Amino acid sequence: MILFWITVFCVALVFPLIDGACTNSTQLKLCYNTYLEAYELSAVPFPGYRAFKTLREMMLVEEGPVGQTKECGFQTSLISCLGNIGTTTDCLSADIFVRTFPNVTHADAILYIQDYFMMQYTCTDGFNDAMKYFYCMEQIGLYYPSKLEACSETEQQQIANDGGCPVYNNFVTCMSNVFTEYCGADIRKYICNLEVKGITGSAPQCANSLQDCSKPPPSN
Repeated sequence: MILFWITVFCVALVFPLIDGACTNSTQLKLCYNTYLEAYELSAVPFPGYRAFKTLREMMLVEEGPVGQTKECGFQTSLISCLGNIGTTTDCLSADIFVRTFPNVTHADAILYIQDYFMMQYTCTDGFNDAMKYFYCMEQIGLYYPSKLEACSETEQQQIANDGGCPVYNNFVTCMSNVFTEYCGADIRKYICNLEVKGITGSAPQCANSLQDCSKPPPSN
């Protein structure tokens, strides 16, 4: 699973998130400190998402599927450490992330939140597909990035035109089409679920507007 060539193009439609009673910043700090240490990074200052993503990409390129398994080990530990905090967007939101790690920009916080929920899927229900299509996804990320960028650029334009939640379905379908073109139709469910999990994590208000990945993609 080359999550990092996928999430870099997933731009969030920003909504204010309500944290309710979730104020355990100490636990969030502890868990992410441990998580970053696994990558030999420090949480003080908290790394920008691009720097973090680049480091993970290098691990995957150098170690292949073994690196993916290792990264899922790190992610599983993070999920376990966060406990209930990591199960709801009320407790794990961009707003809370910024308050906990003040040097993180809101844009990077959104990407970290998306990343968490996408990796959560990849390392659980999506793991077998992530390993099965590892090299195909890697090739697309390395040799066809312009097609992924086109999905992102269209998404950004639609967001700028106040396209609202339906913009995300277009993005999910666009990304799914890129990967199915090269990896076959069976990869669609994985890519669709991956993107939907990330979007739902960062923009939960759009959850009911997103496509059902077990069904054919909606027609435009």
